[in-house]
Order: sequence, then C-alpha cells, then structure tokens
Amino acid sequence: MKIKIFGFLISGIISAYGQTAVIEVNYETKIIQDSINKSQINIYSSTLWCNNLESSYYSREAKAYYNGNSNQTKMAGTINTSYGAIPKYPKSVSSVYKNKESLLVSMPVGRHIFTYEEPQLKWEILNEKKEIKGFKSQLAKTTTDTGDTFFAWFTEEIAIPDGPFRFKGLSGLILEVYNKNKTIEIYATDIKKSEEIIEPLNYVTNVKTKSKNQFLEARKTYQENPSVYNGNMRIFDENGNETTKKMTDRIKNQTTFLD
Repeated sequence: MKIKIFGFLISGIISAYGQTAVIEVNYETKIIQDSINKSQINIYSSTLWCNNLESSYYSREAKAYYNGNSNQTKMAGTINTSYGAIPKYPKSVSSVYKNKESLLVSMPVGRHIFTYEEPQLKWEILNEKKEIKGFKSQLAKTTTDTGDTFFAWFTEEIAIPDGPFRFKGLSGLILEVYNKNKTIEIYATDIKKSEEIIEPLNYVTNVKTKSKNQFLEARKTYQENPSVYNGNMRIFDENGNETTKKMTDRIKNQTTFLD
C-alpha cells in the first residue's frame, strides 16, 4: 500500500511541477562475466536523476571522485595520501547524460574516457504485464545497434520516458532491464523525489571525445593489447624499433583526440 501511495505521490509531483520535477531512481546492475560459470557476478549501484527534459545516470562514487562533493566523498570513502584524503577510485566510472533527444554516453577504455552520442533505441511493446514495486508494468523488447537483444519492464504510472544507462524512450519509467541470456540485469531498488541538479559527470581531464564506432574500435584494441591505452609499456621489434600502436594509427580519417 505504501508503494502504491508513493506512485500517486510521484504522479502528483510531476503534475504539480511539470516537466522540471526531478525523480531519483537507484538501480542495481548485475553482470555475469561467464555465461557458463554463473558464479562470477559483478554488482554495481548507479543512480538516475531524471525529469521529462533531461537525465543523468552514474554511480555516487563516480560523482564523488570526479566532482569532489564533500558529502558524496564521505559516502564513497577516502584514501589518505601525502596530499590529504581523496575519494576512492570508483568501481564504475561510466555515465550517461540525456538532454531532450541527445544521449551522451561516457565509457572507459583503459585510463581514458570516451564520450560519444548513443543512437536511440527502437522498442517493440509486448503483451506481457506484471506489477513491480506496486506499479503496473509492461514488457518491451529492443535490439541494439550492436545486435544485442534486451527486454525492459516499464510503467506508465511514472510518465517519464527514461531508464538506466541507454535504455530510454518508452512511454514510462523503466524499472527493470535484462538481456536475452540474462547475463546483464538492471533493476530499480528505490524511487523518490530529489532536489539534485541534473548535470553530466565532470571528468575534468583525460576525456576522449569520439563517435561510437571509434569507441568500439578502441575497446577492441584495448582488449587485444591493454598497454596501448594505459601508457605503461612500450613495444619494440627485434631490431629495436618501436612498434607500439597508437590510437591514431588504429583509427584513420577521424577527429583528433581532445587531451
């Protein structure tokens, strides 16, 4: 009953304050690294701040690390160094910022962050329905630009077309997302009104702005040879000539890195 009352409360907030009312949704992401050995599970916590116009999605630890908010730093924990206490490096540094129809995703490749515009998803509404946290929800299906199939449960009782990570664009808030093999699952744990300012995560430096194709190429290159992007190893052939592949050798006719 409390959850249902909260649903009416959220709807009332949106009605009273219009498109600018900010809702905070906390999500937990479960990723199974090995689809055969399903005991290898990583769990991440992230927060979505959203209204009908824009949204931001990242972990509180990442916000504390990059934005230096003292209250968030206390929550994230600190490491004592000769320069004083600094927040711990976050478990997840990725983030998503949505402004109307523009969706900017920032993802790490080694020690670099790639920011690129993510294409919008095309959804197919399915007939399955169920109740999630007291909200009437409906199932939808999409296939991403990289060929992955995902399913999402969304509720029109919170009429904000948003959700975790890149999963947005339905006629209500997405409460759960999972891929076809269920090796990736994202589900809402908490929903409430927020006074937070919606803004992109400020990485300050070391941001590489690229198209998504460039990000995918860089990630593939990094998986083949992580030292290329970490800068901690140089590669030489038997004659002493350096053969380290730099990013600009890998990606031709593209924009320059923004260092």
